[in-house]
Amino acid sequence: MNLLNYDHSISSLFTLSIRFYQKNIIPILFLTAALIAPAFLIGFAGWGEPESVVFFLSVHLLEGAITLGVIGTAFGSYFPSLGILRALRSPLILGAVHVAILQYLLFITGVMGLTMPFPFSIIIIALWLGGIMLTSMAQQVFIVEGVRGIRAMARSIQLARTNLSRVFVVVVISTLMQFFVFAILFTLFMPDLNLNIDAEDNNAIPLLLSEILSDPGIHTAIRWAQYLASLLFYPFASLVTTFLYFDLAQRQQVLNMDHLAKFSNQFFGTPLEGTAEPASQAEEEVVEPSEVGILDTDSSKEDNEK
Repeated sequence: MNLLNYDHSISSLFTLSIRFYQKNIIPILFLTAALIAPAFLIGFAGWGEPESVVFFLSVHLLEGAITLGVIGTAFGSYFPSLGILRALRSPLILGAVHVAILQYLLFITGVMGLTMPFPFSIIIIALWLGGIMLTSMAQQVFIVEGVRGIRAMARSIQLARTNLSRVFVVVVISTLMQFFVFAILFTLFMPDLNLNIDAEDNNAIPLLLSEILSDPGIHTAIRWAQYLASLLFYPFASLVTTFLYFDLAQRQQVLNMDHLAKFSNQFFGTPLEGTAEPASQAEEEVVEPSEVGILDTDSSKEDNEK
């Protein structure tokens, strides 16, 4: 199955992502751990607010890094995790961070909408969720098409609108899987709580919830579940989004395979087989034969007279 220009169904998108993840699990986990390590260290130092921002940006940087890995694997023979980390030291990371910051601002806008009165909160939340879905391919757009900032977000929206139902189903399934993985991991780390709830005392429920949320054990469980989910599941979710992008892009016939091959060669040193340059050389070999015979017109005339 071709990684970049294959006509996928929804099931084949997830099947290819699972197979790719299983085959390259060690370099993918290494890459993911390297990208989320700064957020983990900041949280370990006790800086909670910067940790959440850095973690959010790191997760979206992972989407761009996985896209680089898919391109490198498509033209090479392995997932180039070290090459990706070297590539992110180049100016490429500035554009990826720019797009991630815009995605973070979109996320914060939706969270602020939760504090607004009904029905404005419902409207803003609906627009927020739709915006997150439509801009889910912004990192892939930046990596592949080189479109930066707001234009990457707009291009992702334009691409998603070409097959909105497909994007909606893929994003919803991926999100439900994410919540399921997080819930399983959270239950593994959740501490034992002594809950004395009076079913007839409605005022006790909010107080009980605030006590639960302020419990240090709950915070520790959330942190471990969050980082393990990001390590184990987020690379898979990024693969699904990446293959979704390539599926939609090739349906629009905007993928330039020669450009992607040169891009992969520039960052990872993969061969340039299948590009336009070898094809032109092959044509020259066919057009120009090694030996050319010369026809003697005078001798041919004498033969005709005889």
